[in-house]
Amino acid sequence: MKIMQKSLVTIAILAITSTTYAGQEAGVGVESTVATGYGLYAVTMRASSAPGTISSFYLYEQNGTFPSRWREIDLELTPGFTGIGTVADPNHPHTLAQGSCYSSTASDNLPDKANCSLQPFLTGSAGSALSFNTYNYRSIDGAPYAHSNDQVFMSSNSGNNVFSNYYTYYFYYTPKGIYWTKDLPAQNLTVAAPTQLPQPSFVKKDFNTVANNAMWNPAQNSDYQGFVYDSLPLTPKKSDGSLAESGALMKISMNLWDGSNTDAAHKQDWGGEKSPAVGSSSSYEYVAYYPLTTPVNEVVDDPTKLTYGAASVYSDFTTTDGKFLVNQKETTFNALWQVSNGSYLWPLGQLDERNLYCGKGELTMKISDPYSAPRNNYDALKNCDWLNLN
Repeated sequence: MKIMQKSLVTIAILAITSTTYAGQEAGVGVESTVATGYGLYAVTMRASSAPGTISSFYLYEQNGTFPSRWREIDLELTPGFTGIGTVADPNHPHTLAQGSCYSSTASDNLPDKANCSLQPFLTGSAGSALSFNTYNYRSIDGAPYAHSNDQVFMSSNSGNNVFSNYYTYYFYYTPKGIYWTKDLPAQNLTVAAPTQLPQPSFVKKDFNTVANNAMWNPAQNSDYQGFVYDSLPLTPKKSDGSLAESGALMKISMNLWDGSNTDAAHKQDWGGEKSPAVGSSSSYEYVAYYPLTTPVNEVVDDPTKLTYGAASVYSDFTTTDGKFLVNQKETTFNALWQVSNGSYLWPLGQLDERNLYCGKGELTMKISDPYSAPRNNYDALKNCDWLNLN
């Protein structure tokens, strides 16, 4: 019997923001070459425990200068994030969610206040809490219009174990809302969609839906809008005015980056004020995208009542050769995933491939010092059959 040694994808990332702050390290990210839309997204990963790092799994698309026409659906862990006692930017508040903050029985999925509490996240540290966010900008009369950037933190199911063990995370992207699970027991994700669809822990709904909810409408909750997102950028229409079956197309992305800001004016941003240690890393074992197969005009609010097809994007990083599929057809890492090389668009700034290290069957992105010039060799990428970057 042949014993297959288990390996993994470890992303140790050098992070950089639009403005590089004193002491800030650099990062690297991986982004799919194919765009995806409505469906169920899944990742089995281990987050970085280093304060200042951001470990993430998210969808991303931009078409134009930030912030106009910028879309993200984010799952992040930010162990260094710390509240400072005030809402520094009322247009981009941070919210702490506690309790059961998704309802499978309510028509709009919004929970009862007896079961869920939302409050401005003003003090304390995020620690092992998960961050859920939509980051959607669109233009109105040519001017950027900020609407959905309320970063919601929820305590993980497993506490600090999320930094030392693998867990599986899911989020649903549908015409009716965005739904996140918390950390669930690690799964060896398969090409077939899960037979038992995971229950969400948090939901974001279009602002009109939330406005019609007597308990959670923004008029009664002016300090935060944790359940709100602007669905318009994520629900494109066809030429006849009907809803597009695909939704807005975005790229599956993973990165580990230094989100720390060491100046006093930005202590509440992203990763907090402490820079991560060089060598900090995060790891990824599986990634899968299961497309929504329920017709969009038949979609109901509960995402677990919908149907999803076999994974049209699938990666298994745990074997020596790796397994990479697009529409159930084999491809290569290089054809499915691309990594940054040199300057990256705001807000991450410079992300450099030299922070991508590859062992046999293992992809590692590590916190390291930022580089001033693009690398011109691939010495750090040796000894990995499926990582053939050029």
